[in-house]
Amino acid sequence: MTHESLLIARDVRPGDGGPAPALSLALDPGLVCVVGSEQERLTVYLRLLAGIVPCAAGELRLLGRPTAGPGARDWQLLRRRVGFVTPQAPLLSIMNGLRNVMLPALYHHVAPEREVEQRARSLIDEFGHDVDHESLPAYMNDLQRHLLLIARALILEPRIVLLDRPFVGLDPAAQIVLRDYIAGAVQRRAALVLVAANDRILAQQAGAVLFVAAGVARLFAGWEAMLAADDPDVQAYLRLERQLYAACE
Repeated sequence: MTHESLLIARDVRPGDGGPAPALSLALDPGLVCVVGSEQERLTVYLRLLAGIVPCAAGELRLLGRPTAGPGARDWQLLRRRVGFVTPQAPLLSIMNGLRNVMLPALYHHVAPEREVEQRARSLIDEFGHDVDHESLPAYMNDLQRHLLLIARALILEPRIVLLDRPFVGLDPAAQIVLRDYIAGAVQRRAALVLVAANDRILAQQAGAVLFVAAGVARLFAGWEAMLAADDPDVQAYLRLERQLYAACE
């Protein structure tokens, strides 16, 4: 049997195919951090790799399926297996935390409601942080909402999970909790996890680092491999990153 990577991009470009660099890569199970000096650009490429937006050029395959031109049924099944989490898709304000986590599984009729609730409670138990899942989102802090957003994606048992800006709005203590959750429970639940965030500590734990800038989109075999790169865009980012990291110490 021929092995096919979980995510394959062949010369894919976002937008109108203008100045954005083409990206080619093949990703197997593990943690991948997407970094670069412009967060908006990271989000664009993450949405592209999630199949949320169409490629302006090239071919993208997720879980062995091309994202271009699938039928409605195939697309629905693919979206259940590829989770995309962004702060722009918030929890529903009229439901408590537990029901928010349950909602995708109830919508897709993946199991009876009692079983779905058990799955949701199991996911919440893995947080390593107290979350009042009986409260409405308005009464939660940012960390609690971030954790529940991720759990809401995980309840469909996706093979690939993509997290856009998960640390936005969090203080250093909350970032530690979320970082540990991503590197631990989320990795156990999903085969491939991509995180678009300039978080040095998480990137150092990642099996691969995808660097994205105006002139380059390149995959490195880890943080140390990126440090050794001679690309000027990469080195400019690393200098800025060192300054920011030193200022936060």
